[in-house]
Amino acid sequence: MPALLGIFALSEVVGITAAGFFLAGTVSISPFNFIPIAERGNLSLATRAPLYKHMFRVRGKRAFIGSSLGGTVAFLVAYFNRPADISLEHSRALIAAATALLVTVPQTVIWMLPIYKALGDETYAGTEAQAKERWAGLMKRFYRGNSIRLFLYTTAYALGIYSLASSKVNILM
Repeated sequence: MPALLGIFALSEVVGITAAGFFLAGTVSISPFNFIPIAERGNLSLATRAPLYKHMFRVRGKRAFIGSSLGGTVAFLVAYFNRPADISLEHSRALIAAATALLVTVPQTVIWMLPIYKALGDETYAGTEAQAKERWAGLMKRFYRGNSIRLFLYTTAYALGIYSLASSKVNILM
């Protein structure tokens, strides 16, 4: 196997793995899994806040931003080391996959991190009703932002697989 072909295949696998990690992570905290369980439970806002702070701000922020940048670089490395038999259309899929992952970084920093910070706050001014209304607004913004990321991660994952499958390279032989 030529060296460039190995770099292409490894980069593709790393990019697809990063996009798949995002996809699985986003689905696991989406309306389908973890958050509804915590929201429907009779946990007080003061109990949920430290849980969300740890999950989103402490652990999630580093994992999502670091892996997103790593996946972007991997797709770009695959693009610049692609085999000659990949058509222009298929190689553009690598650029589009890298772009989809890269767009998640400012989307996370600008949109999601302030929500994470607010969800992780343990102090609430006002009455319990005002705190619940504020929390409901934050969760609505969270779900909207999470849906955007879910779309971007799915796009990156699908385009990465499309590009790898479209190369007529028999990697395993």
